[in-house]
Parts: sequence; C-alpha cells; structure tokens
Amino acid sequence: MNRARQLITGAAIPFLVMMLMSGCKQSPEEQPVAEKPIIQVKDLPALTADAPAHTQTVTPLDVAPPSADKPAAANAAADKVTLSSSSGGADIPADKPPEPAKPATSGKPKVDVQETYTVAKPILMGLTLKTSASDVVKKFGNPREQFLMDDEIDPMTVYDYTDFMVGFNKAEQLMFVDVRSSEINPGLNGLKLGQTTDDAYKALGKPDTNTSYVLTYKSEGTVLKLDVDPKTKTINSIKLFYDK
Repeated sequence: MNRARQLITGAAIPFLVMMLMSGCKQSPEEQPVAEKPIIQVKDLPALTADAPAHTQTVTPLDVAPPSADKPAAANAAADKVTLSSSSGGADIPADKPPEPAKPATSGKPKVDVQETYTVAKPILMGLTLKTSASDVVKKFGNPREQFLMDDEIDPMTVYDYTDFMVGFNKAEQLMFVDVRSSEINPGLNGLKLGQTTDDAYKALGKPDTNTSYVLTYKSEGTVLKLDVDPKTKTINSIKLFYDK
C-alpha cells in the first residue's frame, strides 16, 4: 500500500511541475501584437490599370506665370502675341486687323499736256524736239525702261514711259516722240490713238500727205506722222520726228 502511494506521488510531481511551467507561458494567440507605423503618402496621383507606373509633368520653359509683383495690365501685355514680318518690319499685334492692301501703282507718269500742236510750233506730249533729256525727266520722272537704238550714223538712247517713248541723240537732245496708248492725250487738239482719219482732219486740218496707210503733217523741219489701219481707217500710231 505504501509502495503504491510512493509510485503515484512520484509520477504526479513531474506532471505538476510541467503544468506549472506551461502555465507561466502565454499562448501565441494571447501575445500582444506590436503596432506597425502608419506611413502617409501625400500628393500621389491615383493610378489606373492602364496608367504608366511613373508620370512626369513638363512645364514649358518659355511660358512664364504672371508675376504677383506686376500689375494686372503688365501681365496682360506680357501675354500678347506679336507677329514680325520676315523683312524686319515693326511688330504687329495679332489682335489688330490687317490694313487693306494698297493698289499697286502702274509706274506711268502723270501726263497733263497744256500745249497743243500747231504749224508754228510742232509739239507732241507737250515736248518740242531738241528738248534736253534732263528736262524730259523733270517733266515725267525716270522712265520705266531705257535702252540703246543702234544707228550707224547717230545711235539714240530711248526712254520708255509705257504709254509713250522718247529718243535722244548723243548730245541728249530729243529727236523723236512716239505715242503708244489711247489712254493719254498727246496734245493734238483732242485727237487720240484709235480715232479715225475724219477725226484727224477735224483736229489738225488737211495733211501734207494722205494715203491709205499714213497721214503726215510737216512743219518747221519736223514730221507728224499718223499711221492708219486701211481697213478700219483708225489711227494706230502717232510720231513726231525730224524731217531728213
């Protein structure tokens, strides 16, 4: 009987010791969990499934934001766009309407013939023969074109004024006048290119030579020649030159 108690007591002691030791330990479920630090991320854009992982915003370098130190009017002026002409002209504000284009000038001289042809004073385009080249330029300005008319005896320099031409000898004296347009009044008592031979008779009288192709009036060593279209009897050329 005593032997049995000893066996039970001896077996129970280790069991109690183990229970006490296990009681001092906490189960994993009962151990406190350490709090993790909370990390706050500010100003991150929301990402969508098709958005790139990294985005970058680029601000144009040539656009400056309005300055708080400048008045509103100065900032508005800084934002105005100007256009410069390729020739280096003045800047034109983009919000200014373009000026209407000016009509191109023809370069023709203004012809105001006061004197008219007479037998006593043969004159055409208000010019008498032997008038100097400088006087012609003073009257009509610089010609549109200038060229040399070859002649073995006396080559002439021709000034082309579009509606009429004049020729000068080596001494720069006027040798001929050639009217080439019906838009000008050459100073023949109202007679112009395109008018008829009947109009020539009324304006200048009876010619010295009268054919189907030409009418001529001779005076003071000069010839006023009117070329005629024989079919229509209209004048298509008027010339004044020296009679050789």
